[in-house]
Amino acid sequence: MKNFKYVLFGLVLMVAGQVYAETTIPWTKEGCESVKGTWITAHSATDEGCDAAHCNGKNFCRSAQQMNWWSALIWCKALGRELTDLETACPNGLSSGNVCPNLDGFRKVLMWTSTPGASNKSYMIHSNATGPIWNSYNERSIAYQNYALCK
Repeated sequence: MKNFKYVLFGLVLMVAGQVYAETTIPWTKEGCESVKGTWITAHSATDEGCDAAHCNGKNFCRSAQQMNWWSALIWCKALGRELTDLETACPNGLSSGNVCPNLDGFRKVLMWTSTPGASNKSYMIHSNATGPIWNSYNERSIAYQNYALCK
């Protein structure tokens, strides 16, 4: 009976792995948009107001719907990607006065990151339409709804 449980567990893992692989989208603008996401290409070091320490030119897919942190984590995994960390989204953002020229112009919404804050909290990226980015953290509970930002 014990061996049967291990065989059954192995079969479940194999099936889950196949399902997971089938949900992976191409990491392109079209792939992101096919799941109703918004494709974001961050600024590069040569763009106005940027330098190599603060802009990396990376691509992100932002969800169209707000969700809690756990759902954001799962949404990115379902795309075959990861919820972005704060350093990838905003290089040196915390050490540079909470600015993020990397995403300037793309950040009029709250977006989750995988970077942990205090207990049961994660950093989010927030900005108003004209001000600098603000890095803070929010609880991972279902009460807080932000957008997923996948890398």
